[in-house]
Amino acid sequence: MTAIVERVRDVVGALRMRTPGKRVLVHEILSIQILSATIVGTLAIAALYWGGQWVLQDNYSRWALQWTAELNELGSPLYLSDDSEALIRLESFVERYPEIDRVAYYDRDGSSLYSVDNDADIAPLKNLSDDVLEEASAAIGSDEPYLLSGSVIDPRQFEILAPVWTEAIADDGLFDFDPTAPERNATTELVGFVGIHLDFVLFHDRLLTNIRAAIMVLVVLLVLFALYGRWTLQKALRSISELERPIRELAKGNLDVKFQPAEHREISDIVEALETTATALSERDAELLELANHDSLTGLFNRRRFVEELRLDLTRIMNKGGTSALFFIDLDQFKYVNDLCGHPAGDRLIRKVADELSRSIPENAIVARFGGDEFAVLLRAANEVDARDSAELILTNMRRMAHIENEHVFHVHCSIGVAIASGINLHADELIAQADIACREAKSAGRNRVRFFDFDDTGESRVDKEVGWMNRLRSALDEDGFELRFQPINEIRSGQTTHHEVLIRARAEDGQLVSPDAFLPAAVRFGLMTEIDLWMIRHAAMAYAEHVTEHPDLHFSINISANAFESENLPRYVRKTFNEFGVPPKNVILEITESLAIRRPVHVERQIAALRAMGCKLALDDFGTGYSSFSYLQKIDCDYLKIDGAFVVGLLDSPVDQKVIRLIADIGREAGMKVIAEYVQNAESLALLEELGVDMAQGYFVGRPSRVPRFAPTPISLRSRYAARTSGKSA
Repeated sequence: MTAIVERVRDVVGALRMRTPGKRVLVHEILSIQILSATIVGTLAIAALYWGGQWVLQDNYSRWALQWTAELNELGSPLYLSDDSEALIRLESFVERYPEIDRVAYYDRDGSSLYSVDNDADIAPLKNLSDDVLEEASAAIGSDEPYLLSGSVIDPRQFEILAPVWTEAIADDGLFDFDPTAPERNATTELVGFVGIHLDFVLFHDRLLTNIRAAIMVLVVLLVLFALYGRWTLQKALRSISELERPIRELAKGNLDVKFQPAEHREISDIVEALETTATALSERDAELLELANHDSLTGLFNRRRFVEELRLDLTRIMNKGGTSALFFIDLDQFKYVNDLCGHPAGDRLIRKVADELSRSIPENAIVARFGGDEFAVLLRAANEVDARDSAELILTNMRRMAHIENEHVFHVHCSIGVAIASGINLHADELIAQADIACREAKSAGRNRVRFFDFDDTGESRVDKEVGWMNRLRSALDEDGFELRFQPINEIRSGQTTHHEVLIRARAEDGQLVSPDAFLPAAVRFGLMTEIDLWMIRHAAMAYAEHVTEHPDLHFSINISANAFESENLPRYVRKTFNEFGVPPKNVILEITESLAIRRPVHVERQIAALRAMGCKLALDDFGTGYSSFSYLQKIDCDYLKIDGAFVVGLLDSPVDQKVIRLIADIGREAGMKVIAEYVQNAESLALLEELGVDMAQGYFVGRPSRVPRFAPTPISLRSRYAARTSGKSA
């Protein structure tokens, strides 16, 4: 049995060694069944063996007692007389039972009398010892003889010694006999002893033979059971095995895998769960792919996918030649929509713009949202003429589009930068940067227009120019390399100078003086604008201290960008600087942009309030260019309103601009503000501005920027002189 168990363990070990680290379910279940059956079979065989031993011992004992009683009767006559017939009967009895090896008779003193042997090889008969005589004599009257040898462990041989005695009635009186008193009615007399040697080896060998046969049958049954169990388990688990390949494909990302239907309910539930999982993964992958390639707000391609398409197109150009056009589109003044109506309104406008752009481009073009209010368009196989026509169509369609939010009407304009992809610029990032630079140039040139990127005569790109400007601006800040210019602002009716706007200038590499439009965009992009604002405030205060002695009535107007309001230190810096150079705050006008005034975050409101409390006056610059609402003028606490120069340049030939200026002047007057017009180039414009109700003028006709403040009166009309004399007499 031990060998069988070890064999089963070897088989299990071999099965496990086929796939190191992993177990086969069929083999494991089969191994457990075989091991369990082996243990049960071993216990059954052991129980059969021990049970058989116990049954044999019990049978042997009963046969021995029966034979002892019979031999006692057969041998008793031999002690009384030499009865040859009794001896013949005894020999006949012994021959009848081959299990009896010897029957021996002993005298009462233990000496041997005679024996009958069935086994010729049995040991010679010996006399009984005194101890055996004493113990055997004690068995007189007992139902159990004296057992000399034999046990449960080895019940094959027994040696039994039984006393032979006689009983006689002591009183043979017929009437006085009492059967209930055997001690008086009978006497016992020991005659001798009879010994029996039994050998049940034949029966025992037959038992072992049967047990061996049972073991062989059990082993055969175990093998058949293992084969049948393996076949049954493989058939039952075939559905699970068939899931291996689809699950492997599913793990590789193949979500189109098909699962075979299963017969069993449990496996069918697993198959259904896997199919549901594959469907959910497929839907999730589709969503992730959509999110990875498309903008969630507009549904257009996002920047990542657009760059992929651009690189593919550049590869086509490199292999086959030709050109393509890249548009970088930025909405003009889009932040006003968010500021006035909130971000949900801005999102609605972005979706509307996305739809308009999709309708305005050719079918083979790609439009994408880069983020915020920036879009990009790729025109495949387009030359410069095609690009210009498409860009102009986009501008036209955008100008016609109007968006209404909360009773506000927004006319959407955009600036477009165009870069042509050809053999000299086949890098996607470089091409995007070129289109972005061209878009910023379009915004700097007045917005709502198209600019093409090109290289200068030396081959230096505008990216390099901007980096050069950043270095020059950094040096100008560190070394006081900027210069100030002062442009007068005069009253239109009197022609007298009321104050000067302080302007900043920088030197180019060739020494030429350049205006802020050339370097301030680079300052904004490289984060230098706040430092330039502070430089302006300090050097304007220094200039005031220098020229106030000559012009006691000197007033300055200083531009401050929105960047200066990003920290809380602006009012403190202004106060400290003005105190240092003795500048009365009431003689300084701080010009802020319209967008900053309308947006008015909390910290900006606090800073504006602090500047006004200090005594500074405020002017709202570039009014009318954004999505402003005239109703906001009542909420803006300013002293001056500066009309954007775009309305003044073409004033004489544009009735619309005239009406806008008149409306601004009327509302400014009602709000208690002085209205200033920029870019006044001639006397006709100045006279017309007076008629439209504008209070002050600034421009080359009034006075060009100069190194020192100049007080040059402008000529006024006869009507202005008459109005001035009339007002003087009435006073």
